[in-house]
Amino acid sequence: MIEELINLKNKLIERKKEQVQLNDMTTVDLNTKVDDFIDWHFKTMIKGHYIDIVEFSKQNDMRNFIEKMAVWYELRYPEYEINRLMPGTGEEPTEINDVMFNSNKYINYLFDEDADIRALDWSDFYNPKVFINSLPSNERNLLQKVKYQSKVYFDIPNSSACFHLTANGFVEEAKKVENFTKNKIMDTELEGMHIKDVVNLFKEKGIELPKDNKLERVIRCFENGNYQKEEMLNCVMYRIIERGGVRIGPRRAFLFAKEFGRNIDIPMMYVIDYTDPGLRNFINDYIKAGGSKDLVCYRGYFSRKSKNEKLDTISIQDLLLTVSNNALTFYTPEEKGLHQRLVNALFNGINLEELKQKEAEKNKETVKELRIERKLEKSRKAKN
Repeated sequence: MIEELINLKNKLIERKKEQVQLNDMTTVDLNTKVDDFIDWHFKTMIKGHYIDIVEFSKQNDMRNFIEKMAVWYELRYPEYEINRLMPGTGEEPTEINDVMFNSNKYINYLFDEDADIRALDWSDFYNPKVFINSLPSNERNLLQKVKYQSKVYFDIPNSSACFHLTANGFVEEAKKVENFTKNKIMDTELEGMHIKDVVNLFKEKGIELPKDNKLERVIRCFENGNYQKEEMLNCVMYRIIERGGVRIGPRRAFLFAKEFGRNIDIPMMYVIDYTDPGLRNFINDYIKAGGSKDLVCYRGYFSRKSKNEKLDTISIQDLLLTVSNNALTFYTPEEKGLHQRLVNALFNGINLEELKQKEAEKNKETVKELRIERKLEKSRKAKN
């Protein structure tokens, strides 16, 4: 339960960080975002960890993998398939399932026309798990869940103090820590605490840890690994947007964001194309997925003259007030349906209140009549 609360807290913190990044106009250029991450990756994860010749050979490994993953998503969702799922231009007759399973000569050679294989869905067939499993181990490891080291020694002379940690960094067992702290902190006191909180507790109690000690190195290693994975996936999303262009890129990246737990705000920030006939529908898809009408989007990103050109912005709310469904109708059929259901609900609600009021008035009349009847009955009895 404690781990779940901390994970929720961390997610909220990350969400706030994302919002700060979204509001930072210096990070508009997607290629610059990728370059900044590649630079961080080399300085943090490569430099000083290998001999010079290996460092040089590894400089482009991360960039190449980001590109590979972006291309995989393009192969999984080709342009015509994205346009079929979320229309933005004239639809092509081509369908990816037909290309891969029905019109495939190899499939036709091995299977007859009624074979079950022809009912396969390509996007499900070439799913993330299959893609990850097809990668060489060094690339596959980039997408694995980042875990804390399971056993951590303090790495301090004349001390065998250590922690057994969960994958998320919580102390399952502490051994001989009380000896190291001279009984200022007992072993059982630390069990269930996060390793970060343990380090902070040591500082509060005046227990000095050596510079660059093993505990803080383990924390730093986890945080760097986690940042690497998360920002790497963000960079894949950035490349998907850039490679696909103003209509296809954000739509494909929107699918990627939902599937890989990325921020769906980011694709929407780059989607504005006032000639896009499917823009209003796409905005509605974003809202239904939990998006915010307050999100500020960039205008003219794909028509810039330079990456440093200052861009105008507009909110999703203002887009909804100005972007029509097509030349004939302002609202989409779905929006019309929602509006009509709302009107019906309000109307039915009003009718219901009227019925309740009439029923109450009728009950009052009935009660009044009963009272008069009782008075008359009493009067008759008194006369008799």
